[in-house]
Amino acid sequence: MARYSDKTIEEIKSRLSIVDVVSTYTQVFHRNGEWIKCPFHGGGNERTPSCKLNLERGSYYCFGCHEHGSMFDFVMKMDKVTFPEAVKSLADRAGVEVEEMSEQDRQRRDDAATMFDLYERIQKTFRHILLNDPRGQKAREYLERRHIKPEISERFSLGYAPADTDWLYSFLKKNGYSDDFLRQSGFFSRNKYPWPLFADRLMFPVRNFQGKVVAFGARDLSGRENSPKYINTNETIIYSKRHNLYGIHESLKEWNRNHVAIVCEGNFDAISLHQAGLENAVAPFGTAFTEDQAKLISRYCSKIQLLFDSDNAGQKATRDSLVMLQSLGIESEVLRIDGAKDASELLEEKGENAVKNIVSTAVSGYRYLEDNGLKLYNIRTPKGLTDFLSYMAPFLNATSSEVERASYIRLISELSGIQEEKIESDLDRARSSERPRYERTVQDQNAEIRPFSATAVSLDLYLMLMLANHRELFSRYTSVLKFGDIRDKEAQHIYVALENVRREEEGRTDEVFLSLFADEQIRSDVSASFELEQFRPERPEEVIDELLDRLKLRRLEERQKAISTQLQRGEMEGFGEGDLAGLLAEKMDVDRDILEMRNALRTGRKGNDDNDR
Repeated sequence: MARYSDKTIEEIKSRLSIVDVVSTYTQVFHRNGEWIKCPFHGGGNERTPSCKLNLERGSYYCFGCHEHGSMFDFVMKMDKVTFPEAVKSLADRAGVEVEEMSEQDRQRRDDAATMFDLYERIQKTFRHILLNDPRGQKAREYLERRHIKPEISERFSLGYAPADTDWLYSFLKKNGYSDDFLRQSGFFSRNKYPWPLFADRLMFPVRNFQGKVVAFGARDLSGRENSPKYINTNETIIYSKRHNLYGIHESLKEWNRNHVAIVCEGNFDAISLHQAGLENAVAPFGTAFTEDQAKLISRYCSKIQLLFDSDNAGQKATRDSLVMLQSLGIESEVLRIDGAKDASELLEEKGENAVKNIVSTAVSGYRYLEDNGLKLYNIRTPKGLTDFLSYMAPFLNATSSEVERASYIRLISELSGIQEEKIESDLDRARSSERPRYERTVQDQNAEIRPFSATAVSLDLYLMLMLANHRELFSRYTSVLKFGDIRDKEAQHIYVALENVRREEEGRTDEVFLSLFADEQIRSDVSASFELEQFRPERPEEVIDELLDRLKLRRLEERQKAISTQLQRGEMEGFGEGDLAGLLAEKMDVDRDILEMRNALRTGRKGNDDNDR
């Protein structure tokens, strides 16, 4: 993850207030402070605003769902972007230079900006040729035959690349682009530069989440046998196939409304679905639906519906995608098409209503696989039943929830008459015999973040959250607080982050400090502590000292217990010469220290532990 300097963060915060940022997304109400209707749990439709903006700290807090954070967190959650992306977005808005970029980074950023400009310019040119140029007549007639309405063509900014193979290169050179840059642009053959990839083709601009054109898909209109029907832009500095989907920008509004996405096979399928009113459809780029693409969608959607072609290749892609989605914990369904190969063919032959009715065919991913498996294998025979289980095994073994997996096994048991234990045994053998194709990460993107409760945290975590809120004090305590003293795993992560801040002298702003945590649960807990007054007392040193005393008391009590265990074992096995006397003497010292420490903590006096520290 990219790191930004405290200076950059502070400069942004000095030029933008939390109200400036939030007001671009929703209305701010000025009633005894600044409030908004929470967009996270109420969708902005609350009767009474429940989310308060803190101008002094530049933060927000919802009293309904407890969402909280800085202006950077707000942008991250609303735009579904990473922290570095949120910083860049707000830096651009505030006119702040991102200082920490190296010369190489700056050059890459400038090249990317030039590339975005190039793609936007070419998209407008292709669009103009389709609509107004005689050369675009062929493409206009083709769209009419495919029953694509003008408003859909406009929405997706469809265009046409002329058949003249010299046109594109000449056009771009006249506009001042260098050959070195054009070689990397994705518009030309890598082996036969400057031969264009796109000539006599219907052009499909590909937009990212922000609506910027980053690539093109293209459908051949020449009819030549040796010309591939569909091709896509080569990967560039602004475009990667596996991290993009056709129709993302056009689907965002519907995704935010119903949190369901349809993934279909091709550009025309996506356009046909949108034309029929299913405005949540996207398509991969001539490749398999990837895990990265699924995670991209899961930023917005909790369910993905698959609509691949009805041929063998399409059905295999459906099965593979279901296993992948199951491994990621994303709810899946399959849509079916009757009487046509795909959605675009259905639109041409039966019209928009037939396409719209596709959603009524939805079945769960499990049910689809079960139905398919029963068609392929005769489970009335031992061999057929074995093959059926092998067919279902990848999906079942990709299921991380034991409850969900057990329910599927019960369904198969009822279907086949085989005991659940035997089915489980076969699945376990299948799981151990081969490595799962998809493995869950330690913390999935969709894992639920637990609400923070200050009363439920461990002693270690409370101490580290105090120090996270007072990072300037951490170096004062490094001589008495060691990493080995911390038992809580979350607290250990915070200790490491504080140590990095101390050594690198970065992370003094809350935003940069939070960016040090890859674990979203830890980041959420630390962020929540920043909003609670109990972690910002008038004299934080007194609280930290008391917590350190309690850590010392815990160490003493553990040593007391260890000595007692050694004494008990010695009574049974016999003591070595001098062992008993040494243990008894140490026990007396430890007992005395524990008593003094407990009395000090009970009366509120600081423990006499300076030497120990």
